[in-house]
Parts: sequence; C-alpha cells; structure tokens
Amino acid sequence: MFRIGDFSRLARVSCRLLRYYDELGLLRPASVERDTGYRYYSAAQLPRLNRILVLKELGFSLEEIGRILEKDVSAAELRGMLLVRRSDVARAVAQASDRLRQIEARIAQIDTEGRLSADDVILRSEPARSIVATRQVLPSFAAARGLIGELLQWGGTRSGLGELIAIAHSPEFEADSLDVEFGFVLQRLVKGEARLPGGRVLAVREMPAVERIAACVRVGLPEHAHLVTARIASFVEANGLRLAGPSREVFLQPPRLERMEDSVIEMQFPVMEARGASG
Repeated sequence: MFRIGDFSRLARVSCRLLRYYDELGLLRPASVERDTGYRYYSAAQLPRLNRILVLKELGFSLEEIGRILEKDVSAAELRGMLLVRRSDVARAVAQASDRLRQIEARIAQIDTEGRLSADDVILRSEPARSIVATRQVLPSFAAARGLIGELLQWGGTRSGLGELIAIAHSPEFEADSLDVEFGFVLQRLVKGEARLPGGRVLAVREMPAVERIAACVRVGLPEHAHLVTARIASFVEANGLRLAGPSREVFLQPPRLERMEDSVIEMQFPVMEARGASG
C-alpha cells in the first residue's frame, strides 16, 4: 500500500487530481486511515487510473468515464462510443478549418492593405450544426442580456459547448418584442433537455445548413448593430441578392456581461439570388 504522495509519484499524476477523482467516485483510495484521514492506494488500482486517463485523453467527460467504468462496457460498446467521439472531433476540426481560413484571409488582407477591416462583408456557406437553445419573446435588449447571463452561468460548468449564438426569428424588427433563440453550438451531441437557473427549458435541435450567408463582424452593443447591418444591406443589394431566413449572431468570444460593449460578434444573414437578377 502507498500513501497518496508516493502513489502520485508512481502514477505520474498530482495528489490534487487523485483527491478530485476520489470526490467524484472515479478512484477511491484502497483504504483511509480513520484517525488521520490519510489515503492509501494499491498498485492494483493503477490499471483503473490509467484507463481513466486514456478515456479522458480521448475526449470523454468525467461523467461519461464514470458510466463506462461503472457498467464495465464491452469492447463493442466502447468502439461505438469512440466512433461517435470521432465524428464529434471531425466536426470540430472542420469548424476549426473554417475559422483558420477566415484568419488566413484576414492576414492576407493586412499584408495587402496594411490594415484589418473587421467590418467587411463576406459571402460563404454554413454547414448544418446542432445547437442547444431556448426561444423566447423578449421585451428589451436588457432582457436579452439577462438571458445571456443565465446561459453563461449554465454553460460554465459543461463541456462540449461551442460559441454562444442568437437567432432572430421575427419577420420584422421590434425592439420591445424580440423573438430570439439563444443557445450554444454543440461540439458534441447531448440528449434530453435542461433548464436554466431562471427555469427556461433548453432543447437540442438541428440548425439547417445555409448555402449562402452574408456575414460581417461587429464589436459593441446590439443597440449599435444597425451600423453593421447597413453594410450588409449595401452588399446584398449590390450583389443582386435578397434575405432568405432568420439572421444569426455568433459570439466569436464568450461575452462579459459587465463589458458587453467589447463583444465581438459575427452577424449572419442567409441570402439567395433576387428574382430577376442575372447570374
């Protein structure tokens, strides 16, 4: 038997991590000294610890690892889970590749123009994505910020969540009646529904692919978004396009409620060729 410090040296993991796994029930000490509370581990526990570390490296959450260990899943079941995980990683890689292409385009812009224009409108396609979200009719931008706060609180302890996204479903703009769907892009699928601290229900759904989307980055409060949408309007009209569905706002970095004026958001408008426009 080894005291926790010696076991950590043999296992090559920190005592802090061993204590955390103990709290979660993933790896209990072989024995605990009643008077001192000292934890003791056995060499026979190393295979279980190594399995935890391997599964964690493969991208499984600690909750998923706990279920795998508890059920002692078969090789066939584990293979199926890994196939799902591979699909999740492939999706994340594709998203990262899209982001890399955007970054490279911006670098090229700096090289040729000597500056970065964040407010240029670009036209591209968007793949289908899974989101976990709630749709609400909100009376103001302040109410929208409150809902964003609930989402950030809920999502702060969860893995597998991508960018925060807002989808405007209203066919026309009314500042005191905002029909908006707020949620997160999913990096891996989750099941069922969840509730925000305020009681709103979050549900998983598929956000459809868009063949052509006009996108432009803005920095600042939603009250100032008209400065960017004006650029998008000019681009759409100049290119013989028309709007074709709910617009989206994707937070390119997690927002800070106390500094919403620093938010970096990509505004996205699905578009299609206007009737009568030539190709």
